[in-house]
Amino acid sequence: MSNIMDFGFDDSKVIKAAGVERFKQDRAGKIDRVSLIAFKTYHDVLLAGKAREKGSALTDVEKAELCAKIDSKLAGNLGKKPEELTEVDKLDIKSPRFSFAFTHWGDGVGGIRCLSTYEGTTLVKAELCCDRMGDADQTVATVMLQYPVDKNTQVDMDLLRERKYTELWIWKLSSKKFKKVEGAYIDARNDNRPVVDLKITLDGDPRYQKQVIEVASSATWAREDTDPEIRLWVLKQGLRAYKYVKDSLGFEMKKEALAEKLGGQAASAAALAASPETSASKPALQQSYDDLLS
Repeated sequence: MSNIMDFGFDDSKVIKAAGVERFKQDRAGKIDRVSLIAFKTYHDVLLAGKAREKGSALTDVEKAELCAKIDSKLAGNLGKKPEELTEVDKLDIKSPRFSFAFTHWGDGVGGIRCLSTYEGTTLVKAELCCDRMGDADQTVATVMLQYPVDKNTQVDMDLLRERKYTELWIWKLSSKKFKKVEGAYIDARNDNRPVVDLKITLDGDPRYQKQVIEVASSATWAREDTDPEIRLWVLKQGLRAYKYVKDSLGFEMKKEALAEKLGGQAASAAALAASPETSASKPALQQSYDDLLS
């Protein structure tokens, strides 16, 4: 027997939202105040720094030794034992975290991950997707907190404290928009403000999501005078939501499935990959994303 459900307030007990929706502004001139709340760990940052110093990848032994030192130092600073450290304790809030992928968009296919082979950001072997759908785009995504604000775009602390009108979003960025975010952070860091709120203004038609991105202030949620429970809640939400970021970067499809999806006018994906036209297709690349905003 199928379940029958009437529409009513009790529906929330059985209907659960999956994932986190993407951030979009819905009218020209709309202004939102937001903060990036997904972060690298101290381990991520320091291990990458040591690998750069060494000039090659760290061994598993080197990683384990360095991680043990980091845990010991963090635990001492927090008055804990290393085994008592939480995921939040290990976050470096000065280092926003992004996921990065090469992606395509096609009618009837939607957003998919590029199947081609890259070394860093250099295309070394083009596949069916690049041959049929053109150059891949560099796309990044992260987690943002949208604040409840008054008419002057100032944070309403009472509503934030109550978690009302406070939204969590996945923010998907083109390489061009990412550069705007990076530029805002560089300006803020030059002003000794490493953790900031951003003011985002929609410039024009909502279909295109052209946005002006500026620094609003030091991050409201991270200030010393902000309730510690709010800071903890924000960081936990960033950790929870980040697992959905990867899904926003395009569907991961196998060559055979993509070839079938694109239609049967060509032979196999392997034959297309070997064609002369394929090897000539290369995406327009920006700079490396190895150390985003670090």
